[in-house]
This record gives sequence, structure tokens and C-alpha cells, in this order.
Amino acid sequence: MSKKICGYDYSINEKVKIFFYLFVGGTAALFEWFLFYVYSHKLGWNYLLSTGLAYLCSTIYHYFATNALVFESGARYEKKKEFSLVLLVSSMGLGLNLILMRIFVGGFALDSMFSKVLASALVTVWNYLARKKWIY
Repeated sequence: MSKKICGYDYSINEKVKIFFYLFVGGTAALFEWFLFYVYSHKLGWNYLLSTGLAYLCSTIYHYFATNALVFESGARYEKKKEFSLVLLVSSMGLGLNLILMRIFVGGFALDSMFSKVLASALVTVWNYLARKKWIY
């Protein structure tokens, strides 16, 4: 199945797909940071709990948006297996996110919001490479 926008088929144009991946990733990051801020700063929840919940919500959004705009869902694996692999990669990304937050906030005493942005940037690289190589 091809990916089209305004009649232009971009399914084989890697630069356009990377642009859309960055767009979806950017909006997912903003969503994640917003939720993290609400959970940790407004509701007063622990920064690690806030990290996990915000990451989970943004991952769900990210999965559906990247399937719509970037990757060909079901191209390599049936959808159940694909979704299981996305959960595995995302779980590893969550683990990395939590480790980085623990190091940045717990170890270096950096501001939690700054740490969240930094951790998200690092985990984004992992997510893209893992999804591209093993899932889609």
C-alpha cells in the first residue's frame, strides 16, 4: 500500500518518510512532555511514575500516527506480531527512559523537565532505528 499526501506518493521517498517520522515524533514528544509536566508538577506524582505514564500514552499515539504516515503496517509481519514487537521496542525505550531519568534527576540532580526532554531526545534515536530495522 502506498503512502500519499495531496496525491503525491511518498512511500519510496525516504526523506519524506523521515520528515513525517520527525513530525509524528515531535508531536508525540510534546504530548509526552505535557503529560509529564501535568503528572509531576501539577499532580505532584513521582518523576519516575510520571515518566512511565507519559511515555505509555505518547507511545500509543506514536504507534497509530506512524502507521498512518510513515511505516507500512503489516508489511513485514502480521499485525499482532508487529504490535508485539512495537511493545517490546517501546518497553526497552521505556526502560532506557527511566534509567536516564534516574541518572539525570536522581544522580546529577538536574531539573526533571529538562531531564525529560534530554531523555526523550536520546530515546527517540533508539526508537527510530529499532522500529526501522526490526519491525517495519
